Amino acid sequence: MNLSVLLVCFTFFSFIVSLSSDTDAIFIAPVIFLAVLNFKNLFEILKSVLKLNIFIILVVLSLVLYEEYALAKLIFIRSNLIILFGRLAFYRSDYFSIALAVSSLNLGDKLTAIFYFSAKFTADLKTIFLRLKKTLKVRGFEPKASLFTYKIYANLVAMLFLEAFYKASMLEKTFVCRGFDGKLYGDKSLKIGAKDAVIIALTACCYIFSLGVTI
Repeated sequence: MNLSVLLVCFTFFSFIVSLSSDTDAIFIAPVIFLAVLNFKNLFEILKSVLKLNIFIILVVLSLVLYEEYALAKLIFIRSNLIILFGRLAFYRSDYFSIALAVSSLNLGDKLTAIFYFSAKFTADLKTIFLRLKKTLKVRGFEPKASLFTYKIYANLVAMLFLEAFYKASMLEKTFVCRGFDGKLYGDKSLKIGAKDAVIIALTACCYIFSLGVTI
């Protein structure tokens, strides 16, 4: 499927779901369609969604304690619909392919470059964090409610900032040497296939029938 189409649909779907007055049954249709397309990887995707639900569950539990059951249900369903759509749509898509998808939408070279470098540095920082985490585990570090643990975490955050600054500096020098003009080059044609047309139609239906039967 065309990533540019998925980006647009995901953006509209997120706004529709989050701003709608009710949680409509039609909202599940695009998610089911994407789930069918990603059936082979569905288990891995659901596992990643389950990890993302940790924060959502904490929010929901806090609302349940105040007996805000309707609001808790609403937040849980809407959050998971948006997360599922995003994970199913962009599963195995790297930051460069998504940046090219943004470029295909002709939103401007600066916006595309900002998106690309932000995504790249986020991925790099994640890699650095996982490496440091493994290093602490190998050295037998066990987190506790102590001053020593807080110092270790503070050093970890400082190292992440220093690594990010160093990588940014080296990347700037690399692009200056290569004569980077602020543009990302690649296939920017916006081709819409049958699957893209279906997801566009389903996303449109979410908006058109947003006043339908609620769940």
